[in-house]
Formats: sequence, structure tokens, C-alpha cells
Amino acid sequence: MKIEFIKRGAETRLILLFAGWSTDTRYYKDCIADGWDTAVVSDYRDLSMPDLPSQYSTIYIFAYSLGVFAASLCDIKAVAKIAICGSQIPVSDEFGIPIAVFNSTSEALSAESLKKFHRRMAGDRATLSRIAPLLPSSPDIDILKEELRAIKDAQGVSKPVFEWNKVYLAKHDRIFPFENLKRFWEVFPNVVKVAVESSHAIDISKIIKEVIPDHTSIGEGFSLAAETYKENAIVQAEICNKIGEILRHKLSDRKSQIDYLLEIGVGRGLLTDVWRCIVKPINATYVDLLPTPRFGIAKNEEYIVADAEEWLNKSSVKYDIILSASTIQWFADPLGFIKTVKDHLNPGGCAVISTFVKGNLHQLDEIRPCPLLYHTSEEYKEIPDVRVEEWEQTLSFSSPREMLMHLRHTGVSPRRCSSSVPLTSLPTELTYRPLILIIDAPNP
Repeated sequence: MKIEFIKRGAETRLILLFAGWSTDTRYYKDCIADGWDTAVVSDYRDLSMPDLPSQYSTIYIFAYSLGVFAASLCDIKAVAKIAICGSQIPVSDEFGIPIAVFNSTSEALSAESLKKFHRRMAGDRATLSRIAPLLPSSPDIDILKEELRAIKDAQGVSKPVFEWNKVYLAKHDRIFPFENLKRFWEVFPNVVKVAVESSHAIDISKIIKEVIPDHTSIGEGFSLAAETYKENAIVQAEICNKIGEILRHKLSDRKSQIDYLLEIGVGRGLLTDVWRCIVKPINATYVDLLPTPRFGIAKNEEYIVADAEEWLNKSSVKYDIILSASTIQWFADPLGFIKTVKDHLNPGGCAVISTFVKGNLHQLDEIRPCPLLYHTSEEYKEIPDVRVEEWEQTLSFSSPREMLMHLRHTGVSPRRCSSSVPLTSLPTELTYRPLILIIDAPNP
């Protein structure tokens, strides 16, 4: 395999694309995101993975078509692994490309038959017109044949080494039949399945925009809800109260005044209003994507407008208390962030941080691709020296419209689930699955 960069700078986050057969970097030119580099892996004649640059702390893998099999053989530490229109058994009458079709494509491949393959890949003239300029103009037929032979040979002897988080299936796929992919992926209960009205030439850039956290749209959503958030954030308020109870208990045997406190994802101050009655820090730092109110709680206050995930990773300051409520589920690497928090606690310090786990708002899963990759509570429990508290809370609404307004008023855009789904098909209940993480730094 080889790696080619579409976008490369000094970023620490990488979109790593495993290309579909007979495509090159041009096909993925729009698969970019602010704050991320993008690299494309291709040439499957040799299925060994080259070394990646060491600068990347956060990697999202997107593997397309036969790239799904190639990616599954690579031992890459990735935060998210997204399969698109492919399986880990690519040559199969039950789980992949039918054997006879794969063999005939490989054995009789020519420039003309490759054009026919691309027409099947596109599915219709409009899609073919879209992808044709993105395909190699003078493909090397011998190399493409070698790739197919290498994949078929490796399928019998190579074992996949990692699990996927999400898979996108195309309902009108004429390369990997939809029913075959459904059959393969249904045995993986923890993989989120998204069926899309598309041919095999699915819009990969759109998928990346759905999966990669977009801080601009996140910030806009919460900005629009600034005046309605506190009144409507029922579950979030309960979470803040629970964080307050935990913090009060932890400080019961020590002085209430501490030196350094950090709050991440401050918003309009829902959690701030809770902890200000419990602890009086000398120095308080508030970090959010957007400007926040001035609270005047501590003697010295610092207000940071930044991506808190990257900001804390670069900071050398340590804190006695770190707090955050209902924020880190929007981060690129929530699990990694918790480990970063541990490294930024003073001896004897503590952190109390809430998030949401897999199954959160599950009533919406059938009607829109979930924009977040929720982790399971078990994944958080595996982090050393972290205790968790979790529960479920279901809200009932008088109508689907009231449910949508609840989402909007709490900063979550309902557009993804309302644009193509009849209002009457939307749920009137939402189940939240909060989780609070409690971290205690050892005393010196």
C-alpha cells in the first residue's frame, strides 16, 4: 500500500481514507475538514501498511469498497473506524462481491470493461457525470488486475485486526449487493448501520462531514439556543446538580477555597451556577467555543475561546478541579480527552465530567444518521482510575413538533431528522443516557 496526502499541514488530527479499487486521490479531493489533514491509502498489490507520520494523535479511518478489507488488516490506533460500501469478506456470494462477478472482472479486465465497471458503480447517468472527472484518465490495467488477485489471495489467509464503529450501506449498490452487506454486518451488534439511498458511488465527502465534529455548526447551534437553553435543558440541569452533589461530597473534608479551577464547555453557565455555591477558587479558567458571560466568581478569571480538546492538550497548566457538563461527546476523541484531563490535575485534585453514551437519543437512530460516535460506558470504565455514574432519563412530549423544538432549544439541530421524514413519523419520546466520570489524582 502507499499513502498520499490530499491536505497536509501541522495538524494533529488525520482523516485516513482507504480508497476503493480503481480510484486515486482525485476521487477524494473534497474529503477534507477544517483542522484535519487528509491522506489516501491505495495500491493493494502489497497489503502491508506504511508507517504514518508521528504527528497525529487523533485518526479517523474511512474505508471505501475493497478498502474496507485492506483497512481491516492494518493495526492502526484510530479513534473512529467507518466502513463504506464494503465488507471484511470482499469475495463472497453471501457477504461481498459474488465470486463469479469478481473473477470475471479480474480475468477479463480491459480499458473497456473498466468503463463498464464504473457505470455499474455509478448506477445512473447523473452520478456517472459526477464521478467521471474524478477517475484516473489512463489507468494501468495490469496493476488493477494485480490488486484484485492480491485481495482475493489475502482473503483466505489474513485475519482482520480491528472492529468498526459505523458502516454505511448503499441500497442500490451494484458492486457489493446491499443484501450481502446487510448479511455480513448484522452479526456485529455494536456497529452502527446506516442505509443510504445511493449507488456504490456514495458521496463519501458527505459522510465525512456527518462524522467529523464540525465546530462551526456546533457553535452556531448553541449560539441560537443561548436564550432558551437553561429553560429547556431538563436532563442537562439534572446532570449539573449531580455533578454538584459529587463535588460537595469530595470537598466536605477540605477547605472550600482552592487555587485553580477549570470549567470546559461553559455555555450560559448552567454548571457554573451550581459549583459557585460550593467552591470559591482563587483562579478560575473558563473554556468554550463561543464567548461566555463574565461570572465574577474568582479573584482571577480567564476566559478562553477555543477548541478545548486541542487547547488542554497543548497547555502545561495543572488544576485542582476540572469540571465539564454535557460537552465532551462533541469532541473528536472523548476517551483520549479524559486521559488528558488526568494529566492536568494537581496532586490530590479531582475532575468531574459528564458525557452521553451509546444509546443516547436512540429514538432518532432509525430516521437519521447519528452525527456523534457515542462510546459505551464500558469503554470509559476501562480508563484506569476513573469511576462512573450512569443512568437513563426519558422525556415525553405532546407531539413530534414539541420534541423537535426541545432539540432546537437545547442547541441540537433537528434538521438532519426532519428534512425527509414526515412529521408524524417522528418520536414523541427521547431517552438520554448520561454518564458522569469521576477522577481523583493521588496525593503526593
